[in-house]
Amino acid sequence: MMYYFDKQKVYKEEKPPVPVVSLGEQKTQVFLGSYTWNDGEVIKELADLKDVNFKRVAYRDQLHIDFPEGKEPLYIAKGAYDPTGNGTYPIPSMFNDESVSFLGNYPSVLTLSLKAFWKNGKRAEYIVPLNVEPVAPEKEYLPVNKGFYSLLGVYNGDSELNTTIHQQISEASPNFLMEYKGYVHIEMAKNYYRELQIESGPLYLLFYEEKEVFRTDSEEELLQYIKDHTFVSRETIEGIVTKVDRELGFIYVDDHPFSLTDTFIRVGQNIQLEVGNVSKELPYQQVVEKVEVLEEPDKVLLNKDWLSKKEDKFSLLVIGDEAFSTPFKNPQKDDFALIDQITMKRSLSSIEDPSIFVFNTEELVYQTDDCNSLLKYLFETEQLKPLKEDLD
Repeated sequence: MMYYFDKQKVYKEEKPPVPVVSLGEQKTQVFLGSYTWNDGEVIKELADLKDVNFKRVAYRDQLHIDFPEGKEPLYIAKGAYDPTGNGTYPIPSMFNDESVSFLGNYPSVLTLSLKAFWKNGKRAEYIVPLNVEPVAPEKEYLPVNKGFYSLLGVYNGDSELNTTIHQQISEASPNFLMEYKGYVHIEMAKNYYRELQIESGPLYLLFYEEKEVFRTDSEEELLQYIKDHTFVSRETIEGIVTKVDRELGFIYVDDHPFSLTDTFIRVGQNIQLEVGNVSKELPYQQVVEKVEVLEEPDKVLLNKDWLSKKEDKFSLLVIGDEAFSTPFKNPQKDDFALIDQITMKRSLSSIEDPSIFVFNTEELVYQTDDCNSLLKYLFETEQLKPLKEDLD
């Protein structure tokens, strides 16, 4: 009997696993915040954390989050608290893909929030205080951020200063990724930037990565070069719309996000996109130039009976055999907190493959064939909810 009570005590006192969080090769300090685990919910406010040290770290592209093997969460939401202390929740990152650079290459003291979600209602927030030091390029006229160009202007006299060049570039090519390094006088340029071999002005110099890629004394030639190099490539993408987010203006094609607000695009459509890639270095830097619907989904999915009856909830339509539907018969209430009603069918019209459809009060907003993917969607929606309420 004592062994049983001891085992229960250990079970209840167990805490969530703590990840190793690193910026590149640099490990950071991690604090366990509020969590829900075996013995219920434990609340920890930021002000309750002791010995917080905003460790100095050099900027790196990637933030790595490594949990102990076998204890990885199903979903991690990355965010940051407002440094002024005015925010009531961490501002979330739109994309949790590890290939997305979460931090900027500039000086910043910030408090990261990493919210981890496991099945069966288990949750944990991890607080990561950081003092990020930027990594400057070898020369100040080179671009600081990966995937960006930089522009340096050279002039002889004040009459040659074009104070509207930023606006001209923005209007001519709004998607061009540019850092502006200002103007320098010809004499300063000759003395400080001898490696550029500048002999005369006015002059515009464009840099990409660690080298000069273009120079001209003509604004027209500069604008034309920028127009010609705004897109590093173009491609045609065909796939199924798996998710729409009307509030934030995104659609997902085969689970890849695109910024698109066209209201005629719906979940389940097979569409073709003509896409311009703004950068070869940065993911999700894409501009949709043309969209065409190749095939509409089964009309049965337009039936208003599937829609949620509550404004802040979803309804589920689950299609599949007994084994596929089992997790939805007695769903864990915390995991399915955003679900108002669940309808299960073995088959429906032309839909034969196992499928899960998520509806709000207006339309079908998400589809998948995997229960874990559904949970990730619900967890993500839960995290974005405060932000969307503020946008209204």
